[in-house]
Amino acid sequence: MSHSVSLLVALFAFAANSFFCRFALAEQSIDPGSFTLIRLLSGAVTLVVIMVAKRQLERSFLTDKLSWWSGIALFGYAVTFSFAYTQLTTGTGALILFGMVQLTLVAFHVYSGHRLNRIEWLGIATALSGFVLLMLPSAQTPSLTAAIIMLLSGIGWAIFTLLGRRGGAPAKAITHGFVLASVIALCVSPWLFSSQSITVQGVGWALLSGIFASGFGYIVWYQVVKRISVLQASIAQLAVPVIAFAAGSIGLAESISLPAIISSLLVLGGIAMIFVAKPQT
Repeated sequence: MSHSVSLLVALFAFAANSFFCRFALAEQSIDPGSFTLIRLLSGAVTLVVIMVAKRQLERSFLTDKLSWWSGIALFGYAVTFSFAYTQLTTGTGALILFGMVQLTLVAFHVYSGHRLNRIEWLGIATALSGFVLLMLPSAQTPSLTAAIIMLLSGIGWAIFTLLGRRGGAPAKAITHGFVLASVIALCVSPWLFSSQSITVQGVGWALLSGIFASGFGYIVWYQVVKRISVLQASIAQLAVPVIAFAAGSIGLAESISLPAIISSLLVLGGIAMIFVAKPQT
């Protein structure tokens, strides 16, 4: 699979996660805590089965600090992601999430000693202006609390992405992160799981999110992220909200406001500037 195809698959998987979670919560077929727990557990079990079948599962990761940090970051991202989507539309949530991811990864990129040229700075400013536009006072302005929770989710995902660049084989790194995130989720399950708010449909959406959009999708992402720069990884993910807006509109009949359309165009314009700019070192 080429880099471009792999990147496209990963981006659609990210958008699918937003759609699955939002759809399940909008239908009130499951609560956010239970969705998170089932998502992480199903992803972990699936990946462990695959690794065992390939005889590649190792126990050493249980004492590896990098794996534990990866698990903590994944759990933090997943739990805040689910709770934020109780008050956000599919596209808006994805826009806030990956906007924060971009800010975090770009900050790390600059901190690591990379200089940005004028076109790159302009691209970043253009993309960020889309997020500012989204948050301006209007009838479509998202809940401030939900937006802050999703911002925290973005930080968690950015850290998980950066740790993935330092880890070993993508399948192993993802499996280790999922297993340890599931351990954390099980430890706090009394505060997450609620049997009274779970339906078969809700479990189904959580399984789709955990097994396919997360488990397999993240393996593809870890393969891609090792082959591109941190700046490219941050910018590329900003295409996800555009996909999520379309999915929410088609699958959930969520209205797409003019500010959301303009925000998406600004984000895509910023992405284009970053990819045409010549990087400086």
